Amino acid sequence: MGRELNVIAFTSGGKDSFFSLLHCIANGHKVIALANLYPPNLSDGAGMDTDLNSHMYQTVGHTLIPLYAEILSLPLYRQEICGSAVDQGKDYGALRTGLPPQGKPDSVTEEEDETESMLTLLQRVKQDYPEADAVSSGAISSTYQRTRIESVALRMGLVPLAYLWQYPELPTPGPRSGGLLEDMAMVGLDARIIKIASAGLDEDLLWENACAEGTRRKMARAMRRFGGNVLGEGGEFETLVVDGPWPLWKGAVEVRADQRKIIRGGGGEALMTFVGGRIREKNGKHGQSSNWLEKLRLPSLLDREFKRLLKNLDYEDCHPSATESSISAVLPFAAVDQWEDRYHICSGKWTSRVSNISASFVGDDTKKQMERIKHTLMLILEGTLKRSVHDIVFSTILLRSMDDFQAVNEIYGEMFSAKPNPPARVTVACGKSMPGEVSVMVSVVVSQQPDRYRQCLHVQSRSYWAPANIGPYSQATSVPFEIGKAGALVYIAGQIPLVPASMEVVTRASLDEIPQSESKIADFRLQTSAALQHLWRIGKAMDVGWWTGAIAFLVAGKDNIKHKASLSASAWRTIHAPRDHDESTDQVTPSDEAGFDVWNQQQTGNRNFEAETLENVLPDLAMVSVTNGNPQEKKAANTWTSPFFAVEIAQLPRGSEIEWQAVGVSRAPVRVFEETSDPNLSIKACSIASNETIQGFIGIKSFDTKRDIIAQIREAHLAMEKGWGMTDIVGGHQAVYTSYGIDQSRLGAQMIPCKSVWDSSGVELAAAIFVHYEVGDVSHSQRTIDVRTLLV
Repeated sequence: MGRELNVIAFTSGGKDSFFSLLHCIANGHKVIALANLYPPNLSDGAGMDTDLNSHMYQTVGHTLIPLYAEILSLPLYRQEICGSAVDQGKDYGALRTGLPPQGKPDSVTEEEDETESMLTLLQRVKQDYPEADAVSSGAISSTYQRTRIESVALRMGLVPLAYLWQYPELPTPGPRSGGLLEDMAMVGLDARIIKIASAGLDEDLLWENACAEGTRRKMARAMRRFGGNVLGEGGEFETLVVDGPWPLWKGAVEVRADQRKIIRGGGGEALMTFVGGRIREKNGKHGQSSNWLEKLRLPSLLDREFKRLLKNLDYEDCHPSATESSISAVLPFAAVDQWEDRYHICSGKWTSRVSNISASFVGDDTKKQMERIKHTLMLILEGTLKRSVHDIVFSTILLRSMDDFQAVNEIYGEMFSAKPNPPARVTVACGKSMPGEVSVMVSVVVSQQPDRYRQCLHVQSRSYWAPANIGPYSQATSVPFEIGKAGALVYIAGQIPLVPASMEVVTRASLDEIPQSESKIADFRLQTSAALQHLWRIGKAMDVGWWTGAIAFLVAGKDNIKHKASLSASAWRTIHAPRDHDESTDQVTPSDEAGFDVWNQQQTGNRNFEAETLENVLPDLAMVSVTNGNPQEKKAANTWTSPFFAVEIAQLPRGSEIEWQAVGVSRAPVRVFEETSDPNLSIKACSIASNETIQGFIGIKSFDTKRDIIAQIREAHLAMEKGWGMTDIVGGHQAVYTSYGIDQSRLGAQMIPCKSVWDSSGVELAAAIFVHYEVGDVSHSQRTIDVRTLLV
């Protein structure tokens, strides 16, 4: 389960915060205090103004909150809410850095944002309980709420826990006929409805138990008829928990009918206020059970689709790879001894790519090299590209040793402290493959478009969904092809096989749900499946329908690299195979529970809840067409697998054995192409959004040792252009993965030095090349520049 945390549990009195508290305990943590924020100057709570109608805080029923301290035998810390929602952006973090609030770019207000009330409240708790190191919340799908809690928690040095994040989308053991609300009922949670604000929800639902089966059915019928979310994620209703599992709940909240008052507002809104209440003691009798932990349903690590994948990766049954490469096919490993600190810039219509920024000339101290790289990058952005660090959408960090990760991470993170969403990122250690005295090298993708048009996924809370960030990076960023039009490229951060709830690297020994195995690489098969599921879930969250290609970074020894490469390739092929939609999901009630964020509705006016909850399909073959448009080729499109390479490196973060990294396409048509005329080359490419962008992967099976290596790489690049018919395209970005030392100043490409490269058939390659073109009225401009010319 990982290290025990001492948790401060935020509670509004509602069902979600208390159910999240139960999951904190189930994950081995200790809840040491409760924290609550209530509306200012409302001592009696008897009027309509008891409800602030805040996206952030539930305030209805706040007068009964003090009862929870005695019921749960936990200290309760309370504080008035100060300020208002000054920063109304979906993501939070700008105000604390002195930047204008999101949504108000031309003004700065001195009024405090209501979010900051959490900070002063947590400071009080932390003063009394210095051992507190985590804070929990009940966020399910509201990015607005989650990012604000994360901002405050991380500033306090607390680990944010959001175990209900995307909970309705996750698999659970056994059937789930009633979803999250049924799971709450299973452990004895009694959550009374105290506010309704949705068509179809009548006053007779007030003070009904939202978790009870009859109430769930009433609300589900109303939501399907009028639109809405049965969990109340759109503000349809709010609850107050009056009872919970014994012996955690040593009493229950009782409020007589004459102590409850209904206040009616406009548009069918109604809420309850309270003029009293008491605690009914419980002693474990009357059918009360103490085995609530056994009844609490915990989402399994792998959903059904990826459990099937894991079974397919059995060592003995894996599709055998091709014949071993001969010595003449793949050149012996050769690092670059003499390295010139020269970076390369390739600018296109939508993005610029700055590659190979290094600083070995300052000496072998990694921190000094990273400081110089940071300085160089800032000068390039502000001087050459006329952009800022906030326009970086993806970074590649290459280290000589993963021991330097923390030091490099701290310096890198300093560049992004002023904005809530840093770029996506992949970080690997190349070991002896790194050239010369280079200890760290950085390459970045820079968007040419204003950041308000980009989308970002930046989850920093622990949950069951996917790993929280362990550094200054986002899970994904998307860059639109054209402002105001659908379609975007989505850059996904490298995904390693962490258990999201504990942030520990997954092993078979740590999971009861996964069959044990005697195979030497049993954990690798599990890690391959888990990390790939993380990639898939993030892709779906970003509306990815197709991958332009993927890289599996592998750590292996000489005795198993070939097999690991074959297994990762098999995983990629398997997950692309056509499957029955009903068998690929564990969701039971998606149209009732899943995926609604009230902030989206308020900002966009979108009340189409059914559209919000439809499951994204990945891969979405409806997006894909073949090059020549022949109807007979449709079958080929239906069995098409996007490009894949396995790259062997020295180390990965957290001692992982695999890291998946990919680029996705969202809401844009894709045309795929494969060139097979040259037996020494494997070429797969796709054009996106009517040829706005072209990305391709080229595998070179062998180099001719009698000819110039760089010339052969350029010829492979030209072969792809010729096969695609790209006669009007100038330049283009290249990223070259190879174990052979190459003078990057001559090649003019991003370099990823590695120990070996493998294709999707398990064949070792001399090199793999990723190519990116942006087609339009702006041709690519390229230049290679000595870092030492920027010493100012």
